[in-house]
Amino acid sequence: MRDGAALVARSVRRRDVAVAYGAVVVVAAVLLQVAPDAVAQEVVLRSSTNLVNLQRHLPFALVVSAFLVPSLGQVLLVVPLVWALGALQRRLGRGAVVLAVVLGHVGATLVVSTVLLAGIAHGRVALSVATAPDVGVSYALVAVLGILTAWAPPSRRRLVVAGGTVLLAGVLAADRAFTDLGHLAAWLLGLALASFVLRAARAARDAPD
Repeated sequence: MRDGAALVARSVRRRDVAVAYGAVVVVAAVLLQVAPDAVAQEVVLRSSTNLVNLQRHLPFALVVSAFLVPSLGQVLLVVPLVWALGALQRRLGRGAVVLAVVLGHVGATLVVSTVLLAGIAHGRVALSVATAPDVGVSYALVAVLGILTAWAPPSRRRLVVAGGTVLLAGVLAADRAFTDLGHLAAWLLGLALASFVLRAARAARDAPD
């Protein structure tokens, strides 16, 4: 019994940032569910990374939106989220996890907002999108999955990268939703970071002793 508890504790310590992030997301989701509907909707709208909120209170929207999920069903994303962040933490440490989440969430959000602004300016996107709710952990999750391709077997890495890119691009082409654009952007950001990781590992391996 003690050995099992020690094993669990050790496993959690190796993934503490991932577990803590997932726990906050779950707690926030539960609080939104027990809150009155009007309050929950107001919290989601004020925390969304839509164009209006990014203009009025940029830091708040960027930070809080990364810890909220729009529905209780999306709490299930915490499972792959903790797994992916935990895998990255075991390989590169806590700082890498925080950096990956920030770059994935913020980077994808900025890409989406830039495209939406251009679309509204040219009359191709409805003005109502400027206040549409947009919260969740999926941008961070997809970015981290992109980074983890750096540890895929070399013989399969290109297939994984191409498959993920085609899948996300296909979803974007079919649905034409701004969140799909965010997922594709997060994936490409993750792949760019994976390329950096691979180059750094190669340089360390080739460096003279």
